[in-house]
Amino acid sequence: MASIAPIITFKAGICDFDTSSNPPKIHPKPTPGYLYLYEGQDDELIHFCWRPRSASLRDPELDLVMVPSDGSFKPYQTSQGDGSSKKSPTNGRIFTLKFQSSSARHLFWLQSKTQHAQGDLGWFSPRDLKLGEIVDQLLQGEQVNVQEALNNLPSDQGGQNDDDDSGDRMEGVRRESQSGAAENLASGDPFIGDPSNEGEGSREGGADGGRA
Repeated sequence: MASIAPIITFKAGICDFDTSSNPPKIHPKPTPGYLYLYEGQDDELIHFCWRPRSASLRDPELDLVMVPSDGSFKPYQTSQGDGSSKKSPTNGRIFTLKFQSSSARHLFWLQSKTQHAQGDLGWFSPRDLKLGEIVDQLLQGEQVNVQEALNNLPSDQGGQNDDDDSGDRMEGVRRESQSGAAENLASGDPFIGDPSNEGEGSREGGADGGRA
């Protein structure tokens, strides 16, 4: 079986989009997860994947083969006041994966803790926005030096607390036991490769790669 070498990996959860309510509601699922992208060895196309952190790198729940420029990865946000500050209209940081070729969409919430000084769960830091920009550029088929881009991610203003955001205060989330999966995890920073580079090698074997 061909090896998988993720281009970038970061903590994110999946969301349900409830269109039966008015207005529609986003319900983030509490399962701790990883969102990662890799280039297929056979098709040379970007694979956009999500898996629970308890699952193997080779066993994602979501594995989408992305045609260049068909998909986009954008923050779900609104401008505040003079437009200089961006935040989510929800009480979590949501990114949306959309397609030119269909009406399908997938929503993901960032599971590293907010870096807002007052703990605003819906505030996108410059670091969050730059991370989304890197993913979007990869989906457009652009050549991105990911290691350099990760090294140059902006420093957040609210401190260096990279623990998980449990999502407990987000609408629609129930607190559920994850057998300790969401506890005592290492940094929430994005990185190249798989979580074996994030101090989780004892639990899963992953691809090689450099930590951001």
